[in-house]
Amino acid sequence: MKTALLLGTTGMLNAAAAHATARVKKAVVVSRNAGGFSFGNDLLDVKLTRVAADYGDTVSLLAALERHAPFDLALTWIHPRAELLRAALDALVAPGGLLVEVMGSRSILTGPKGEPSIAALRGEALAQQTGFTYAQVVLGFVRVGETSRWLNHEEISAAAIAQMEMPLARRIAGTLEPWDARPR
Repeated sequence: MKTALLLGTTGMLNAAAAHATARVKKAVVVSRNAGGFSFGNDLLDVKLTRVAADYGDTVSLLAALERHAPFDLALTWIHPRAELLRAALDALVAPGGLLVEVMGSRSILTGPKGEPSIAALRGEALAQQTGFTYAQVVLGFVRVGETSRWLNHEEISAAAIAQMEMPLARRIAGTLEPWDARPR
């Protein structure tokens, strides 16, 4: 693989971003504070192209990313309401590439009037395309006896890495059921 896009991956997905970077010649990391981002590993850091951007400014972000596209691998963590950005990023994935999209647990919830969830809409829409592989990660929680906890960074990255190595249409990290047992 030649080029990876790492969007929203400098925190809880840092280990997955490092794994992706190890697989490519160039990794484009996008973050508001990308200029100071480092894996702390010279072999990985030399591959980084840092793009300081906020994905709230979709037009500027896409203009910056188009200079580096197409991406053979894209690992993304984007807020649910950034639908235009999601759709535009799909077009930047190289033919035969892999898009690993990490989504929060609420992404599986249907709308107040029974509308399909954002995870279902994305999964169904991208299952129809044939140009690249789409692998969704939905973050859940872990039940511990009578209580529960959110996933830690290692568990989140492990699920994203699993999608890079053996992509599935949807991989649930942890559990989503019963929904009422989630941490509050």
